[in-house]
Amino acid sequence: MLVMGAVAKKDPADLWAALMHGQALLADAVSDRLEAEAGIPLAWHEVLARLADAPDGALRMQELADSVWISKSGLTRLCDRIEEAGYLSRASCPTDRRGTFAVITDAGRAKVRDAAPIFARASEDLFLQHLSGRERDVLRSAMRKVIGANVPQARKAAQRESENSGGSRQRS
Repeated sequence: MLVMGAVAKKDPADLWAALMHGQALLADAVSDRLEAEAGIPLAWHEVLARLADAPDGALRMQELADSVWISKSGLTRLCDRIEEAGYLSRASCPTDRRGTFAVITDAGRAKVRDAAPIFARASEDLFLQHLSGRERDVLRSAMRKVIGANVPQARKAAQRESENSGGSRQRS
């Protein structure tokens, strides 16, 4: 147990636990706020925001799955629900019959645009206000370093897993 003012433990498990606990608390709180004020959960917001930022508002399903860090099968189920709400559609890839694109609809663009200030306020209220400018810079730099070091390995591992399991992939 860490006492206020004491030197922080150097145990990597403590840092990992703090990161996972903080991420879970923040994701739940931001999702609750988005659902209450914008009518969509955080997972929908993440998908719609990625599509809104993509060229022509479209991404291959695999690219989208990689960008939101869920399995392709999990993304398929999520996109089924978002599509039922009218916020995205799917289109076949003209150069690869196996490929499918998720495409944001006008209603999806409007929804993510309406949700943007709610997401920004929630991020500020629940997360950013608790960090100084210096802490934000250090955290941003550290996370970019971790992401940069692991994205290539994560993609290679996912590709190996997909090849070994016949195409399905699960993330915990």
